Amino acid sequence: MTANYLRTALTFRLALADDAAEIARIHVKAWQAAYRSIFPAAYLDSLSVPKRQALWTQLIARGMPRVMLAQRDDVMLGWIAWGASRDYDSSQTDAEIEAIYIDPPHWREGAGRMLIDEAINAAASEGYRQMTLWALEENVRGLRFYKALGFALDGVFRTERVGGCEVCETRLRMAI
Repeated sequence: MTANYLRTALTFRLALADDAAEIARIHVKAWQAAYRSIFPAAYLDSLSVPKRQALWTQLIARGMPRVMLAQRDDVMLGWIAWGASRDYDSSQTDAEIEAIYIDPPHWREGAGRMLIDEAINAAASEGYRQMTLWALEENVRGLRFYKALGFALDGVFRTERVGGCEVCETRLRMAI
């Protein structure tokens, strides 16, 4: 499949409250697939779709971050959450991709790239000039993907405690 075919086959829309269950399912499945070598299996296996559904229901109702879906024939392939940057050193023209997850059976089909394009275009239309995102240093596949799209490491790091592990995240940035 070519990206042009996918672009015509996919539709994008903002999430509604009714989408929270599927967003949560993809969130959990993508974590379990992408981070199996980073976090303990017991932690990943304990991730709860109902808890994530409750979180996404609240965030969608609040309207921030914005949550955009990629669908093909009414099947949700993935989603992206973005909004104004939450970083202490950000300016009013900095937007942030807070999360992007694709349902694992649909990895490498182009939906992630197109979701990022949609979020960047929407952010630029609202006056943002920079887009940032955070990625786990150990997430080699994710870092390679973001760099291929034009994001670059900006030298800012943070340490988080997740699933009983201390992990380092690195920030990437792109002018939009």
